[in-house]
Amino acid sequence: MKSEDFDKCRQFLEKAIEISTDNGELLKVYLRLIELKSEYDKETDKAWIEKEIREAEFNTQYQTAVHTNNTDLDKAYHTNNTNYGMAVSQQQGENYRHYQTQVHGTAQSAMQHGVWPPQVGHGGV
Repeated sequence: MKSEDFDKCRQFLEKAIEISTDNGELLKVYLRLIELKSEYDKETDKAWIEKEIREAEFNTQYQTAVHTNNTDLDKAYHTNNTNYGMAVSQQQGENYRHYQTQVHGTAQSAMQHGVWPPQVGHGGV
């Protein structure tokens, strides 16, 4: 029962009891009205509390999912960055090794064909 309806009924019964003070039936109806309002309020409060509990449980589940997703995202981000850094380092090492091999090959070829060391008076220094 809504509070406005309850107040209207209560006020009506209180006036009727004032007018007919010897009518016991009005008093019984008044008491029953109070009992019904108490039961209604108790059920309403119970439903409200249950709703609050469901909302809190949902919020907890939501926050847990968000935290888990953020953690997984952070782990993937750091794994990708680590893998990228390792790949870059490995590629730089391979590039340097290739460069050194080319330099060695060039020097080896120059020495085999008599270009190195330069000869004085033969177009060298």
